[in-house]
Amino acid sequence: MCGFCMERLALMVAETESKGGCYDLPENASLFEIAMVLQETANPLRVLAVHDSEALKDRDLATIVQIRTMLSPTPWGHDPQVKKIIGNANPIPPLMGKVLDAVNRKDLECLHEIIISPMTMPDFIGFDLWAQRLAVRHMVQVFGVDAFVPFEPRVRPALAFYAGLYLGVSDRKHLAESMMGTVGMPDVDKAEVLEYAGLLKGE
Repeated sequence: MCGFCMERLALMVAETESKGGCYDLPENASLFEIAMVLQETANPLRVLAVHDSEALKDRDLATIVQIRTMLSPTPWGHDPQVKKIIGNANPIPPLMGKVLDAVNRKDLECLHEIIISPMTMPDFIGFDLWAQRLAVRHMVQVFGVDAFVPFEPRVRPALAFYAGLYLGVSDRKHLAESMMGTVGMPDVDKAEVLEYAGLLKGE
């Protein structure tokens, strides 16, 4: 599964969670599916509890769990199973480390630079794409829709849609209209912009 296909799954999980639901993994979920759900779900222990323990020995998956505990320290981070998994983690990828540091320092300029960086070859488990989504989420929490309007054409439309999951209906429509204003600009993928702007508007 390619990085951008994995991101579409991550967006599905995030959308389900934003509506108060819980994304259910299939019984035979792949490592990538488990990884994407762990990145976005509000209930990581639920994911870790229902799957083959062999998959949980994967070092990239362990790194995702470690990052989740760093993002929002909660009691589940002290769960014995979680501690065991984290002990097998790889080093945190550089861009993810940069995002975590920028969030801690409230360095919004750095976060903005991260979300306009082009992503042509996401890494194996999509850490760089996740780093961009985390930057977007923090920017929304601080500035709301003003962080993304007027829409910057270098921001991937998928990230604008992700931002919209944390905005109200009128702000989502405002962002969608701003996105559509970039159609025709150099290096703007019209089809992708219209697809995600349509999703933001609920079409």
